[in-house]
Amino acid sequence: MRPILERIDFAVNQVLEDLNTTSISPPSYTLQDFLVDFLTNPGGILKVGGTDDPADYPALTPRGDDFASPASPGSGRRVALVAHSAAGWISRVYLSGVNYGGRSFKGSKKVHSLVCLGSPHFVAENLVFKSLQYLEREEGSALPARVRCLCVGAKGAVLSKASDMTRGAYELCGAMPGDDDVDGDGMTPLFSAVALDSADKMVLENVSHAPVYPAFGPSAKLAEERLTKPWYGSPEILKKWFPWLKASTMD
Repeated sequence: MRPILERIDFAVNQVLEDLNTTSISPPSYTLQDFLVDFLTNPGGILKVGGTDDPADYPALTPRGDDFASPASPGSGRRVALVAHSAAGWISRVYLSGVNYGGRSFKGSKKVHSLVCLGSPHFVAENLVFKSLQYLEREEGSALPARVRCLCVGAKGAVLSKASDMTRGAYELCGAMPGDDDVDGDGMTPLFSAVALDSADKMVLENVSHAPVYPAFGPSAKLAEERLTKPWYGSPEILKKWFPWLKASTMD
């Protein structure tokens, strides 16, 4: 996740340098950079990082000029982060002071609010959530005190009527096999989306997890449902959670 964390910091710094900006320039992180990072990381391609425990990740700066020497705005101003899906818990790592692969981001100095849209926060017992386990072990489940958070989840995709893709996603997020009453947005179960105790919560009805799904293979049913369901970023749904964010900037 280190390159993703670096990209979040890169975007935040750009906004802090120009609060009137309407677009974010991508960092100079190419496909070649990604492949080299992936192939040469400690542990190789079969055990990325060389360990299952993020506490033991070695210090390693991703390739890319913008990541090598990130800007450090010192104005004291802060911005809001809106994170979708796994970016929600990755943003929690960014906001924290934990050391991740040789760097502690301490993003709470630059961020006043976090909105998580369909983000899994339940600490499931599998490899995918090792970073979240590490974060909560080091700093607890609460966010930094100076950061407000809204967790937005949805109902409308009950496991008993869901596709195999949805079943696999819910179980990855901690749903017990056979628990067909679990509800969610088709990818993130509701219980996981609102599992961050220190956050405000908002539960929506019949909202799809993502804006686009491939219309073939395991995601075909989700693609079909998306034709009649809005997603978290649809204008009519944005109007439901954006007022919370607007109010947080006025406090």
